[in-house]
Amino acid sequence: MKLVTCLFLFLAAYLRLIAETPNPGPNNDNAKTILEAEKEVYFDEKIQRLIATPNARLSSGNLLLTADRIEYDRNRTMAFARGQVTLTDGTLRLLAQDLEINLGTGDFKALEVKAGFYPWVTEGREITRENDLITSKDSSFYLRGRHPLEPNLGVRQLTFDQNASSFTGKGVTLRVGSKKIGKLPSLSGKLGQNPFGYGLHAGKRDRLGWYLGTEGEWRLSESMRTQGELTAYEKRGVFISPRIDWETHGDDGFQRGSVENGWIRDQGNDRGVDLRGVSIGERRNYLHAYSVNRFRERWRFAAQMEWDEDSEVFRDFRRDRFQNNQWNDHFGELAYESDNWTLSTLTRWQANKHEAMIEQHPSVRFDLAPTPWPHPKIYNTLSFEFGGFRAKDETGSLVNRAKRLDLGYQIQRPINLGKGFTYTPFLSYRLQDYSLDGPDAMRSWGEWGNDLHYAMHGDYAIQNEIWKINGLRHILDFSISHRKINRLDSERTALIPLIDNSLIDLNMGPTDLLDKLESDDLEPYEVVRIGWGNHLLARVGESTRELLSVHLFQDLWLDTESGNDLQRNFHAGVAVHPARWLSLWGQAKIDLDRGETIRNSMSATIRDGRINEFELAYFNYKSFSDQWQFLASHRISERKALHGALRLQGDRPKIPYWQITLEYRPSMSWAWFFAIAERTGTAKENETEATASVRLFSF
Repeated sequence: MKLVTCLFLFLAAYLRLIAETPNPGPNNDNAKTILEAEKEVYFDEKIQRLIATPNARLSSGNLLLTADRIEYDRNRTMAFARGQVTLTDGTLRLLAQDLEINLGTGDFKALEVKAGFYPWVTEGREITRENDLITSKDSSFYLRGRHPLEPNLGVRQLTFDQNASSFTGKGVTLRVGSKKIGKLPSLSGKLGQNPFGYGLHAGKRDRLGWYLGTEGEWRLSESMRTQGELTAYEKRGVFISPRIDWETHGDDGFQRGSVENGWIRDQGNDRGVDLRGVSIGERRNYLHAYSVNRFRERWRFAAQMEWDEDSEVFRDFRRDRFQNNQWNDHFGELAYESDNWTLSTLTRWQANKHEAMIEQHPSVRFDLAPTPWPHPKIYNTLSFEFGGFRAKDETGSLVNRAKRLDLGYQIQRPINLGKGFTYTPFLSYRLQDYSLDGPDAMRSWGEWGNDLHYAMHGDYAIQNEIWKINGLRHILDFSISHRKINRLDSERTALIPLIDNSLIDLNMGPTDLLDKLESDDLEPYEVVRIGWGNHLLARVGESTRELLSVHLFQDLWLDTESGNDLQRNFHAGVAVHPARWLSLWGQAKIDLDRGETIRNSMSATIRDGRINEFELAYFNYKSFSDQWQFLASHRISERKALHGALRLQGDRPKIPYWQITLEYRPSMSWAWFFAIAERTGTAKENETEATASVRLFSF
């Protein structure tokens, strides 16, 4: 929960607005000064100034000043305004009680200042500008429509250097209403950047107990920032988590990365067991790091490490991120990318002994994209890989290992038959040579393939204001493909360990010999597949949006020599997006030989402006995990909204999860959430939970 992030963003935006204000510089003959008022303007001999009152108005170039009373000293080009003062100078607009300004240099001093930059308001005792240095004293920042319990930020002195586009704040106070809740000695940064963020969080979890914590974010430089969290759990102890992120961009590449660590001395009486069934210890921590770098345009380096002391530490203390981090990976890769070929080396290792892993030490791979040679219409594809593979179980023990040389080559020649038809025959060869602990093994493959493809499109001048349609294009494509893979030669193939083998593909799996990357379980097969697709596009200005997409694939015939896991499949997908408020999506994959659903999923989203939103989703995988999900929200008023979630599972409906939440916004800054939820049938989170939480600046 970021307590002051938006306030600091506003500071940067506020100062940027001041930065964009042109300093008018010395007056010249062309910059006329006009002074007028509701009554006649007169000259006061005693103070040697022109006096304008009431409803006085002074204009000079881009500057406009209004007030109850304005005094103008022509000798010094100084103006003095009192009472309901409004200053407009370029993009800068200030309300003040008193103001004096040098019309020649643009320097000014304003007292009791108030300014608005929607939806923010700032109030200050004094703001001055002198020699491109702007200083604000005793200022506060809050959202419009001030509430008695409005969170706001107080700054004793804020200084902005227009030349360096930097600012420095001293004596920063975090307040709720007039009550102080925190203090910072100083802050500094560049315009347009968030120099600091601070948050508080509290709540209750069944297994962890009540908790209270704080978090902060600091920008160390333009390219680097650091974060930190400290949370005290009633049943577990104190959790500490620092993090550092960096990102830089140059003309020929970029660098991006992150390092995060979390640690706790877990004092819980029942910490449970890990994935191996081993009791979890008291010392629990994790270290996650990644880095992606591109340099000299062609080179790329990527690395990732996700080390956990035990398999449950991230799940217990980072539950909001656990659903996207349930499988850890540890690798390093260096690649060179040319226009039509790539060369890379990859190392992958087991960092966590509580999870099984396929290691690669290392893997070197070369890929040549289809390239014309020796004739412009004859295309050649080449792939080469050499790597060492080691399978380790969840204890870190070695199960199997092998070294494999994998060489593939394909040649194809597209033939345009006219009227939208294209025929492409091709031949492929693949060699796999294994170096094992005992006798070596090898095998080679040959592939004969044929593709027949038909494509057409039509344009229709259809207009519809409701659906925002200004012309339609219909694209149709139809294909028939045939693949036959034969074993050409083999030696001791029974000794080949199944380490780098393919997983079940929920989408339509590849049929080409060279596309089967995980290939230790490769067997001869022959398949005929037909495909049919329809796409409906609408013109939106100079671009297009897809209203409808339908694709169907059917394996008409499949023959495998050994009866392995290859199936004769049917695959269908549909996506309908006629408008922003309506979205439909679905996908299905069926094994026709076994009559088994491998994947069946769909979702529908309907929005009724800002009042109602409804989402229905369904997912089925291999005839189990048959689950429906309903999400809905209803806005009762501008300040109140009701949200609900429900999941149903199985033929005899079970409810593994449900939640009802009431959202209440007493002001623009505060958002309260009162929720009750229940989760059942999971490994660790079975509980009924009632919570009350608050968010700041969540608009």
